[in-house]
Amino acid sequence: MKSRVWSLAALVVLAYGCATTAPSAPEKAPDTLHGVASWYGEEFAGRTTANGEIFDPSLLTAAHRTLPFGTVLDITNPKTAQSVRVRVNDRGPYIGNRVIDLSYAAAQQIGLIEPGIGPVDIRIVRVGSGEREPPAPFDITLAEAPKTAPVRSAGDPPPIAFPLPNQPAPAPAAVAPSVVSPEAVVDRVDVVVQRGDVITRKQVTPDGKSFEEVPLEEGQATTASSYDEQRRDTARREAVTPRKPQQFFVQVGAFSVEANAKALQERLTAIGHRALIAYDALYRVRIGPYQTRDAAIEGRTALEAQGISALIVSE
Repeated sequence: MKSRVWSLAALVVLAYGCATTAPSAPEKAPDTLHGVASWYGEEFAGRTTANGEIFDPSLLTAAHRTLPFGTVLDITNPKTAQSVRVRVNDRGPYIGNRVIDLSYAAAQQIGLIEPGIGPVDIRIVRVGSGEREPPAPFDITLAEAPKTAPVRSAGDPPPIAFPLPNQPAPAPAAVAPSVVSPEAVVDRVDVVVQRGDVITRKQVTPDGKSFEEVPLEEGQATTASSYDEQRRDTARREAVTPRKPQQFFVQVGAFSVEANAKALQERLTAIGHRALIAYDALYRVRIGPYQTRDAAIEGRTALEAQGISALIVSE
């Protein structure tokens, strides 16, 4: 009987062992990837990235949809054989078949600025911890400035304390209450002082309650009446000269060769966008102008929906 019990127990243990398998190890992320990269720059400068940092387009960073924050990648442009090492600190891109968004500086390192997008090879150097990894704060300590005696020009008269020694303080003059003003306001003053080669004028401050000393330039008025006339002339010129309002453009590309800029302009025209070319050392293909940044952002969004990257510039 006992032998039967032991045999039954052995069969149960054997069956349980066969039914239970060790848990499978999680899949390891591939060391190399391949896909389409794009870039983003000054239009996002100063904004907060997904891991809490402040985006700086001049740093070598990137945005990826799933890789943990802090992951270090080597990005290679197979067309130019140029590589750059970046750190993942943001999420994206969420347009089309793109797999990674590079900062302006990183895209510039591998020749991706002018085309805007392009295929890249991605090699994982180190997988990040996934936690927020903002840069360490930059602390400085300022030593206390040494205390020095007040500097006085050689031409300044020595200070005099009032009332003078052994002299009684003057009694206040009797003035009728109806004549006393609660606060004296000076209209103008005409005092020109020369110390060496420097000529200064004492003039009334904008609030009309005290004086200030300003240097005179060559040809500047030296009398109160001529000074007033100069101020009136300046005010009239400022009123007549209109200020140019700020305008915004959606810049699609910048080329050193004019033919490339015209080719992009024709491509944009073919899909319904009215583009222009501005030249200042580079041929810049732009759409606009827009009167507000929000309107320019809407124009850029319409381009991105058609698979075209762009950035916003202002003048």
